[in-house]
Amino acid sequence: TDFDGEEGRRRAAQIVETAATNGFTQILGPTHLLNSPNDPWLRRDIAMMGWVADQIRASGVELGLIYSLAMPMILLRQAAERRAVISAIADAPCDALWLKVENFGDDATGEKIAAYVAACRDFHERGVPIIGDHVGGLPGLGALAFGGVGGIAHGVTMKQNFRTTAWRRPRQPGGGGTQRRVYFPSLDLMLKPDAARVLLATSSRIKAMCGCRDTHCCPHGTRDMLAHPARHATYQRAREIESLSRIPPSLRSKNYLNETVRRVSDNVASVAASVVDNEDLAANLRKKQQVVGRFRQVIAHMAETPDSTTIAASPPRRQAPQGG
Repeated sequence: TDFDGEEGRRRAAQIVETAATNGFTQILGPTHLLNSPNDPWLRRDIAMMGWVADQIRASGVELGLIYSLAMPMILLRQAAERRAVISAIADAPCDALWLKVENFGDDATGEKIAAYVAACRDFHERGVPIIGDHVGGLPGLGALAFGGVGGIAHGVTMKQNFRTTAWRRPRQPGGGGTQRRVYFPSLDLMLKPDAARVLLATSSRIKAMCGCRDTHCCPHGTRDMLAHPARHATYQRAREIESLSRIPPSLRSKNYLNETVRRVSDNVASVAASVVDNEDLAANLRKKQQVVGRFRQVIAHMAETPDSTTIAASPPRRQAPQGG
């Protein structure tokens, strides 16, 4: 009831006023983890989106409005249920749709990415950019390469998969912050700093293979990579997406397979075969080798399958106002 009727409209006005006053470019709408297309919270979220959209128009400010859709993978994979959700949100005003899928993200299997891309294509009928939210790693780049989504969103070395534990039960007080991990693009791995140091110290060959040699990113090589993991991860992910966007859409899937997935698969196999004086790291690499090997097989099959379906629209570039 805090968001019903006049109370909801008043809060919508406050949200728009705050966004405009502080120079934001977009507003992320309210969302709940849906259990079905008939989830009672769905209409409340859409009503709030409508009031925010009305307030944006009335205020005359330039603000994008994002619809954030969160659902379990089982709901996304069932065609009839998925289409019922799409029908249910047809009247939700939005400039983009951000899709969060439970237990899907940077650790997704090849089978999951295939199902995710196929499901995303049904959302293209909305005619707005579809963004894979909480999606990183090879699966995130794959969703882009196959045209399932037009963009991906995630945290800096964290929040690259969607876990719903905190959505299903109240947050507990206490606990420390999450430690930044170090991104290894050549292995599609995020490692804790100590494990990253062990890996880089294994041999000069592995250091050359896995260390950052991009002087625009890390001028001092692995020293900067370890000292500034957030900057390194952000820069490298941006370059990965930028590189993919330069490839014509019809060629992206095979380029992704040949230049990204196969390279990572070969690199992981090479590093996993080396002697690593850390059993946890060695086990991590062996597991990664198995996962990326299966992932590669599925992606190869997807890339060879003729596909004339739709490609997700890309989100427009936005720049926050200067000054103020």
